[in-house]
Amino acid sequence: MKKLLASITLLTLLAAGCAVAPPAPTGPIMIPGHMFSLKDGTEFTFAIERSSGTGIMTARNLATGEEFTGNYTAMLVNGGVSTGTYKNAWGTDTGTVTTNTAATRGVGKGILRGNKGTVISISMDIKPSYDPRINPSGFGEGTDNHDLKYQVQFGGN
Repeated sequence: MKKLLASITLLTLLAAGCAVAPPAPTGPIMIPGHMFSLKDGTEFTFAIERSSGTGIMTARNLATGEEFTGNYTAMLVNGGVSTGTYKNAWGTDTGTVTTNTAATRGVGKGILRGNKGTVISISMDIKPSYDPRINPSGFGEGTDNHDLKYQVQFGGN
């Protein structure tokens, strides 16, 4: 009887352990991309945080191993609100109408600091996504503290 009770207890504990949900992912959601040196075509890995307004960026020079971290700030443009009135056949105002247009573009600027002394200033054009299943996408240009130029591309699914 003791063996049966011990077996039932053990099975109950095992079954209860299976019902626990896995932990939720932590940390920022990063959008993968690439960065290229325009001097010699050296490829970098690149990632930018999916966020509103400000976020982090990371990059790694695949030739030298230099690791970059930094921040960016972006804002939406080309969206807005319009309000107007409409009139009846006699010219009297009979109501108002308001339309909202979602922004179709974002612009951003950021700085990447490398662990070997390279600092890259980046300007980006971003196509926003209002669907959480689809990442924003974009491209940009950068210049480092040695006057070398870069191109960055990211996003999409």
